Amino acid sequence: MKIQLRPSKHTRGFTLIEMIGVLAVIAILAALLVPKIFEAINNARVNNAAVSYNTAKTALADHYAKFGTMLSSNGTPIVAGVGESTNFDKVLVAEAFMDKPFIVKIGDGTGNRVEIIPAVTAATAVTAANAGFDLDGSGVAVNDAPGSVVVWAVIDGVTAGDAKDLNDRIDGPTLGVTTGADLKGRVKYADPAGGTTTVYMYISHR
Repeated sequence: MKIQLRPSKHTRGFTLIEMIGVLAVIAILAALLVPKIFEAINNARVNNAAVSYNTAKTALADHYAKFGTMLSSNGTPIVAGVGESTNFDKVLVAEAFMDKPFIVKIGDGTGNRVEIIPAVTAATAVTAANAGFDLDGSGVAVNDAPGSVVVWAVIDGVTAGDAKDLNDRIDGPTLGVTTGADLKGRVKYADPAGGTTTVYMYISHR
């Protein structure tokens, strides 16, 4: 005896129209979510740089409280702008004030560092690369960080968007610029006309 099974009415597949509807819903959701995902990733990268900056700032304060001077490596005097002072984050790691060197997720990764460099006089005009800082954001390009030394964090190869976002996190948007060079506040950088720039972030001066 031959038994022939008939397909159930309830086991049929999707129709073409139903498949197109499902794909349309997926496409709409992807169009809405993908930009948000990339925005969240970028925000996390910039926030990482701001947190690393604040960590270095706290470590430097602890270093100064222990040794009474910026220019010391575990109690041994050093010179600003020379040797260990040009990668001072490594000194702070060796002194156990930081867990790891100053590493951030923005920039090209080639030149992240904390430096102690000779300061410039109060009358010196602030530029993107000199040791002067317009900390009060007055717009008058006169150095608000005079003394003998300045400590700053440096990030090389930063895109214009990341530089502006980092400035907005640390200084607030009122001390930032939409395009071009930013010389106000604790974060400064030259015009990223070639696509990238070097960001200098003020930590302290004495």
